[in-house]
Amino acid sequence: MTEKSILVLASTSPRRKDLLNQVGIKVSQVVPPQINEEKFSKFVVTKMVVNLALLKATEVRKKIKNKKAFIIAGDTAVYRTGKVYKKTDDKKIVKKYLCELSAKKHFVYSGICIISPDGIISKRLVKTEVYFNRIPIDQLNNKLLIEEGIGKAGGYAIQGIASKFVKKIKGSYSNVVGLSLSDVNDILLGLGWK
Repeated sequence: MTEKSILVLASTSPRRKDLLNQVGIKVSQVVPPQINEEKFSKFVVTKMVVNLALLKATEVRKKIKNKKAFIIAGDTAVYRTGKVYKKTDDKKIVKKYLCELSAKKHFVYSGICIISPDGIISKRLVKTEVYFNRIPIDQLNNKLLIEEGIGKAGGYAIQGIASKFVKKIKGSYSNVVGLSLSDVNDILLGLGWK
């Protein structure tokens, strides 16, 4: 019988572990990386997310004792017309984000980095286009919608209340939720994951 690979997720988001587990990619351990993301805010968004994913993965690899593990890390940014919509804990900013994204297209960029037990590093940029319908003013005052957007890139959760405003997407749905599962699976298989 083949021994199953050990997977360590470099993340502060429980959503990513849940996503991986739901498709049979079992996470053995979650280790939160300690990265100052502000240092990368001046980067072009596509480079920023890939570089942050790489930093998270390499930092966690140094922290863990089991060097036979695969390390998975990701970073996500919501982007529209030169602006990155960062995670926020401010309800007014969540509402502002939703106003700005209403009836418009935006992009969800994610960087994925996986380090194999052999130290081979594989990085990938994933892009998903999200098209919102107009969000009515009364919905912008919906307490549940606003609270759901706290701590989420773009100020919304596509798998939650905000899903009723999503007209269409082009690309990976799971990327918008937090991690492109098809890309992670593809990279893992390419690195010899079992």
